[in-house]
Amino acid sequence: MRKCRVPRQSTPFVSSGSINIRQGIESNILEMSTDQSPVFLITGCSAGIGRELALAALVAGFRVIATARKLESLSDLESKGAKTLALDVTASDEDLAAVAAKAIAIYGQIDFLLSNAGYGQAGAIEEMTSTHVHAQFSTNFFGVVNTVNAFLPHFRQRRSGTLVQFSSENTCTTLPGTGIYTASKAAVEAVSDTWALELADFNIRSIVIQPSGFRTNFFNYAGAAYSGSPVKTIGGYNTAHGVIDFLINTFPKVVPGDPVKAARNIIKLLTTSETLPRRFVVGDDSYRNFKVFYEKRLEELELWKELSTGTNLD
Repeated sequence: MRKCRVPRQSTPFVSSGSINIRQGIESNILEMSTDQSPVFLITGCSAGIGRELALAALVAGFRVIATARKLESLSDLESKGAKTLALDVTASDEDLAAVAAKAIAIYGQIDFLLSNAGYGQAGAIEEMTSTHVHAQFSTNFFGVVNTVNAFLPHFRQRRSGTLVQFSSENTCTTLPGTGIYTASKAAVEAVSDTWALELADFNIRSIVIQPSGFRTNFFNYAGAAYSGSPVKTIGGYNTAHGVIDFLINTFPKVVPGDPVKAARNIIKLLTTSETLPRRFVVGDDSYRNFKVFYEKRLEELELWKELSTGTNLD
């Protein structure tokens, strides 16, 4: 396998045992980044895993450009050393190109583009209007593609860079009531894999992260999307409605995943590995579920081999 060049970092990544982001370290972040360290641009940094990724990169000594739709939501990250920009991934191509130019001008380069912005729209597929479906794909899929396209000329010119897309373990667990959200993430996985092949000519890497559930406000936003833009309720979808109720009202209180640890591991992977996996699962549940998923797929493949094969021309 061909090895891709990793941007050199001026300080080693801090090991998991030596820094606790939550206890006293944030005040020292300003002193840690240097003029030679790689630059991370991260979308969706107002809260959740996006914010933790920004903090983890800052703690590790890297330069960070944190973005979100509302600039005021990034004030705490700015106080810790991040540069901040307003970026709506659903904006026009022209507006995204303008933001990209502004972002590149800050440090003269972007090394890692983390497309984290997204949300979950709950509802059985039949219950969703085309407006719900288009809105979900506008942010989760087209928002990723269009944002990456805005930065690709910069990466191609430099002949380096890493694209990081965020999917979900839902692409293997396929929960009822989350079908459109899952479809948008599966589409992201497909384009990420394709970028890895197409952009290898420019020494640009592409990876998709497949996280499990973490203790963030993601499900609060999902609940707001569900109630604020309600889907039409169709009686009889008891399983889907039960799953939705659990995900919005119960799961956020019991989900075991620590977003601080997840963010730290993601940053470590990106900055210490010359070759990256096409897909990287993060989270204990995600690892277990994907392992079972692939094992079952292999069993199915062999089970139906007789009907699947023998179809070539005689």
